[in-house]
Amino acid sequence: MRQQTIKREARAKPEAQEKNGEQAKTTAKAETKKQRRERLLTERQSSSTELARLQQQMKTEIEHDTEEGDPDVYEREKLLAVIRALEDKIESLNYALKALDAGHYGFCERCGNEIGTERLKAMPGTTLCVKCKAETERLLRRGFGNS
Repeated sequence: MRQQTIKREARAKPEAQEKNGEQAKTTAKAETKKQRRERLLTERQSSSTELARLQQQMKTEIEHDTEEGDPDVYEREKLLAVIRALEDKIESLNYALKALDAGHYGFCERCGNEIGTERLKAMPGTTLCVKCKAETERLLRRGFGNS
């Protein structure tokens, strides 16, 4: 009788360990998701602050010089390009936050493989893995995708 109890306990322990292991994985995954969300929100806030600063800078008037190649006009054009890039970045970060909520953040939209952690840290709003991004850029250089 005692031997049967020991055998039952021995069988129950791996099941309990598996459940505890699953809980640990889920907790680690939730922490990762929480960390990713925090990184995305921080990046979005930083970009929004910079965007507001640049937009305020654009409100200042410049003296228009009729000379060709006026440096003030050139600087404003550069500023406009930076503003557009920040707006695009904020839009991609918002998309990434939605993808995180849907459970597919960090996976390539083209091939479905996981996007590397380092790439996500460097470019939190990215939707393509390095390989697919390189292929896409190569196709664009060849003229494909310009429909």
